[in-house]
Amino acid sequence: MMWGAASVMAKSADHIDGLTLAFHRLWVGAAAMVVIYTLRGGRLSARLLWAATPAGIAFAADIALFFTAVKHTTVANATMISALQPALVLLVAGRLFGERVRSADVAWTVVALAGVGVVVFGSATTPSWSPFGDALAVGTLFAWTAYFVFGKQARAHLDAVEFVTAMSVVAFASVAIVAVGSGHDLSVPDGGTWAVILALGLGTGGIGHFLINWAHGHAPLVLTSLLTLLIPVVAMAGAAVFLGEEVVALQIVGAVVVLGALAVLVWRRQPEEPELPLEVAEQPL
Repeated sequence: MMWGAASVMAKSADHIDGLTLAFHRLWVGAAAMVVIYTLRGGRLSARLLWAATPAGIAFAADIALFFTAVKHTTVANATMISALQPALVLLVAGRLFGERVRSADVAWTVVALAGVGVVVFGSATTPSWSPFGDALAVGTLFAWTAYFVFGKQARAHLDAVEFVTAMSVVAFASVAIVAVGSGHDLSVPDGGTWAVILALGLGTGGIGHFLINWAHGHAPLVLTSLLTLLIPVVAMAGAAVFLGEEVVALQIVGAVVVLGALAVLVWRRQPEEPELPLEVAEQPL
């Protein structure tokens, strides 16, 4: 729900480009997590940052590409293309994490992805659609998948707060190197845009990423990945209500297919998948 709302907020900040928005969203989120981590007695170290580096770089690419994509194409397209992530996760989850991927998982994922395709096809008739924006969303898809896989690997050694803190610092540093190194204009035009940045950094960024990375220690990667198929549905509805973005009948049909397939997948997997033991002790905030 939080990540779906983030898509709408990023699109609403129409006086700032994607890279600038990513830069400020990431430093706000990183600063907030460092404060939380420090208050609970933690200290950043080179070992911690190194463990979170692959996920941090992937997350930086995901945020920068996605925030730029929603500036060039519809929120529905940007989020629905990113929702193809479970298909990529299915290819690596079993091999990397020993998670059982059943034929029914593959079949229902194909149904969900077909729904995503219907949404993208339907968007081609709307004025907000752009093939360049869709191409950026494809890049987001690969970065988003890498973030999930690297995050799952890091959570075998780090608790959720440790990981999100270190990952956020690495992600901000990665985007800062690109933005500052290229001489990009990082100015923020107005207070309304700052409100969006703070909401993205503290709410959807800090809380949302803590929740998903906490879940990595308790649920199979395939299941948490499939749940993210809700993101484009929330985003599409939010963009229609708050941004006036046109939604055509084909997009609604596709969204219903995605939700239906997701519901079946979660219903089939949840009773049979035991809670995964944590390899590190969770500590309260």
